Amino acid sequence: MKRLPFVSIIERFRLTPFSAWMIYLLLGVVMYLLMINSVTPKKIDVTLHEIAKNDIQSPVEVVDQQATEAQRQEALASAPSSYVYNKNEALIQVEKAGDIFDVISEIKKKAKNSSEKNTGDHKPPSLDGQVKAVKDKLAKPAGNDLSNNTIESLLTTSERELTIAQDITSTAIYEAMSNKIKWSDLERVQNKASASLPSSVLNDELRHALTDVLHYAIVPNYVFDADATKRNKEEAAKSVDNVVIHQGEVIVKKGELVTRDVMHKLKVVGLLDDHFNIIPFIGLAVMVAFLTTLIVFECRHLKEKKGKKFRPVDLWVYSVIFIFMLLLIKLDSYLIYTHITGMIYVIPLASGTLLIRMFFTERMAIVTSIILSLSGSLIFGGENTAAVFDVQMGLYLLLTSLAGALVLRGNETRPRILRAGVIIAGVNVLTVLCLLMLQNSPFHVAETGLNIGLALLSGFLSAVLTIGLVPFFEATFGILSTMKLIELSNPNHPLLRKVLIDAPGTYHHSVMVANLAERACEVIGANGLLARVAAYYHDIGKTKRPHFFIENQFNHVNPHDKISPQLSRTIIISHPYDGADMLREHRMPKEIIDIAEQHHGTSLLKYFYIKAQEATKQDIPESEFRYPGPKVQTKEAAVVELADSIEAAVRSMAKPTPVKIESLVQKIFNEKLEDGQFDECNLTLNELKLVRESIFETIKGMFHSRIEYPDEVNRKKVTNE
Repeated sequence: MKRLPFVSIIERFRLTPFSAWMIYLLLGVVMYLLMINSVTPKKIDVTLHEIAKNDIQSPVEVVDQQATEAQRQEALASAPSSYVYNKNEALIQVEKAGDIFDVISEIKKKAKNSSEKNTGDHKPPSLDGQVKAVKDKLAKPAGNDLSNNTIESLLTTSERELTIAQDITSTAIYEAMSNKIKWSDLERVQNKASASLPSSVLNDELRHALTDVLHYAIVPNYVFDADATKRNKEEAAKSVDNVVIHQGEVIVKKGELVTRDVMHKLKVVGLLDDHFNIIPFIGLAVMVAFLTTLIVFECRHLKEKKGKKFRPVDLWVYSVIFIFMLLLIKLDSYLIYTHITGMIYVIPLASGTLLIRMFFTERMAIVTSIILSLSGSLIFGGENTAAVFDVQMGLYLLLTSLAGALVLRGNETRPRILRAGVIIAGVNVLTVLCLLMLQNSPFHVAETGLNIGLALLSGFLSAVLTIGLVPFFEATFGILSTMKLIELSNPNHPLLRKVLIDAPGTYHHSVMVANLAERACEVIGANGLLARVAAYYHDIGKTKRPHFFIENQFNHVNPHDKISPQLSRTIIISHPYDGADMLREHRMPKEIIDIAEQHHGTSLLKYFYIKAQEATKQDIPESEFRYPGPKVQTKEAAVVELADSIEAAVRSMAKPTPVKIESLVQKIFNEKLEDGQFDECNLTLNELKLVRESIFETIKGMFHSRIEYPDEVNRKKVTNE
């Protein structure tokens, strides 16, 4: 599997906290740059009294203070004035007019009495004296308002005419004030009442006198209420709602004239402003920092979960997938300008979460789905709508990416990925239909069909893109995917064919080890498929000298009997490293190379060590007969080492029984544990126990006893005779 040169540099590169933060910073910068257009203030080039070239929408929701104040002033002006209507005022004024006539009658009576008693000492009052007496007797307003001529005319009128005049005046006052009289209507009402005086009954002089009385007595009974009017205006002002220009509101449509009102609204929403506003950019920075923090936490969680299996290249792989998906969203946002209905639904975003699910974990794929949908909602909001976030598109991106993160189960083979694509397409269609129905707009068959078709296409494109990108990541970054493992497990692979032809015993042994290792890894939650495929290739080095390994010695001739234990040690010990070299030559995945190289760890070649001691009759350092290592670094490598040792040991037993097998399995486990072969991997004692139980159960089934048929018994008897 050919890889680019920089990948080897990355693999040798120690992922320090500083370098990791640099990668996270790169992700944050890319997110910020791709979303910055969404918060950049929109400025348009429009001229007063020209035709708008495009629809112009408000990018924000803002209160038009000037328009609001204008409406408030209009409401104040149109607020009704309040008046108080005094219904009893007519009777009061009739009483006042009656008082005038009563005083006149009283003064006249006194003057008459004085005339009858006219003596030297008591002269009758003159007319002027009577007028003065009337004025003094009347209340101040009446005395001041009535002219001397009026009083004189009333004083000189006969009692009968005065009585008639009083009745006519009272009637005229009451009738006039039975209606609402404002100050503005007062003169008209007074003149009307004066005109109603009957000239047939009253002489001109008396009519003039009564006219003066009417002007005095008829007053406004419907007067202005300042407090109530003030309250009316306050309520009118409060009832005026703010004039709001809503986000997304069309200020002017394409082809319409740009009026002063339009220019005013454009200025209010900031589309004509030239000043720089930093607030939206700070808000975007905070959002990007939050999303980047989520990525940091997930990557750290992944590193803790994978342990030593986490490589620097893993963080780069995630970054490449994430940035590629962001670029895909950005490019998809421009499809709105194609003016094809639903074209934006074609985005194969689920391919990104499918890849993250395959290369990393389901949890990481789910978190990435949330981050991508939030970012996409902001990107689409800036490109396609006047709103900051496009909630509808954000929901579509979230559901399609979550489908990619959740629907893939089991081994990620091509048929399974295609099946996942079908499910994703179904989720997309349901999401689009849901969004269309929530809009409560009429369904158009052609438009809805196109939306559904593009959503379906998105699902299939996601599957196809995933299948196409997996080999790229495998070749470029040395990623070992399930598809690659399944491909390597094909018996027709050149290396497996070589093992089968050159070392058939080794091939059979490898298959048995693969069965043991896969089941045991699945029990402890490790990668069972990786263990199986690695087991197929773990003894590939034996093909260099196949007959020096007992499983390939079919003619019962052991070449080790003719050479020294030291030479045998060299041949046996070299097979893991020969195999690792062969795997490197064929550009096999690093995980498989590591397991082939580590599957004996630093174990002691006990048989040849004892043989060498017997031959030399002296102590030999164990280190000379130990594999140089390294020890196993992963759970899968540890399980393959155990399965390899146990399968070989059980195969060498003459008559394996369950009790003997269990005892042997326990012995090998104890020896490996005491020898420190698992010190460098993250395998726990509880997991070792589960591995031992799994291997024992599996191998017990492989080496079960079978029924001896009668003809076989007879054949054995004949042979013995």
